[in-house]
Amino acid sequence: MPKYYTSLYYHLVWATWRRYPLMVPNIQESIYKYVNFLCRQNGFELYAVNGIEDHIHVVTSLKPTTCISDVVKQLKGSSAHFCNNRLCHDGVFKWQQGYGAFTIDKRTLPTVVSYVKNQKQHHANNCLHPSLEI
Repeated sequence: MPKYYTSLYYHLVWATWRRYPLMVPNIQESIYKYVNFLCRQNGFELYAVNGIEDHIHVVTSLKPTTCISDVVKQLKGSSAHFCNNRLCHDGVFKWQQGYGAFTIDKRTLPTVVSYVKNQKQHHANNCLHPSLEI
């Protein structure tokens, strides 16, 4: 079996439907914990998950055999299903179509993780990094 080394880090971003503020504070942490659970369940390393009311950021590493579009589809679909069946109970939570996926080199990873972990402060202070937002 060939030996290989990969260092594949991704910054994923997607928005709520029509950018409505659907991730209200009382459900945000539950969504983040569920995304964490999904990543662990699928063998993805999760470095950060955070956002504000209308979008979410996820920083993860993936295996080279993993298709990024499949990962995002699963994270979005499962988290929306979880939210509608366990948190909202009214079936109105959904994600907007599409997503942003950005590769990160190992040296930049701590900067991106810090940026994601401090989303609320960046948005409150209007100190956004254009290349890390969609």
